[in-house]
Amino acid sequence: MAEKSLTVSGEVPGEDVLRCVGRQVKILRRRARLERRELGERIGYSAAQVAAVEQGRRVPQPGFLTGADSALDTGGALAALTELVAHVRIGSAACGAPRQVAVRYEYAALTVPGPLRTPAYARAVLEATRPLLDERTVEERLAAHAARPLPAQLGCVIEESVLHRPCGGADVLCVQLAHLLAAGRSRQVEVQVLPTALAEHPSTDGAFALLEPAGARTTVARLGGRYTTRRATVRALQQRYAALRARALDPATSLSLIEDALKKT
Repeated sequence: MAEKSLTVSGEVPGEDVLRCVGRQVKILRRRARLERRELGERIGYSAAQVAAVEQGRRVPQPGFLTGADSALDTGGALAALTELVAHVRIGSAACGAPRQVAVRYEYAALTVPGPLRTPAYARAVLEATRPLLDERTVEERLAAHAARPLPAQLGCVIEESVLHRPCGGADVLCVQLAHLLAAGRSRQVEVQVLPTALAEHPSTDGAFALLEPAGARTTVARLGGRYTTRRATVRALQQRYAALRARALDPATSLSLIEDALKKT
């Protein structure tokens, strides 16, 4: 029997979900013969905000969808999308409400995990991305990064090589390592380093994250830039993260290694 839990998974990135939802809003608004300004006035949003939702650039809040459902008389068609969009909101780094994530576990293979990046390091990672991101996209993602608080609990397993990769140059890496060291000493964050000399690697297909929302909602997994609540995938990544933690250095030893890397930078 197919599982009943809602998924944003497989070949459907969250951005495509937002574009699809936005097109539905636009089609239904036009069917109702309303301008964006008129719909916005009825549900408490500006015309620009309505446009951003329709173009897939903004995650619609539950109030937007339920309000539009009523204003456009869609019989529950838009309101039914609130749970689907909530998964995108939880999982998407670029367009979410990250305060909804209470616990985050992340394996970082190539760079420092997003929640622990300094602004300069985050910029260096974005500017190195290929295909090249335009300046507007870079600035939008940096603004989202700056506004995003840490989850109540954050656990990270980081490849040892990340401590020596000078993203943005030696000065940027030095500040980043100092920030990582300070964060790892807090009760909120646990950092473990996975030694490069490890013979058996439990995650040879790259980085991933597990996001646990506040309350009794479904855990969201992020793998390869895509998000899923599919139980089999989430369970597999939970087992993988447990294996990584078991093979990584303990937190105290990891912090010592980070401190040594900082001194050598």
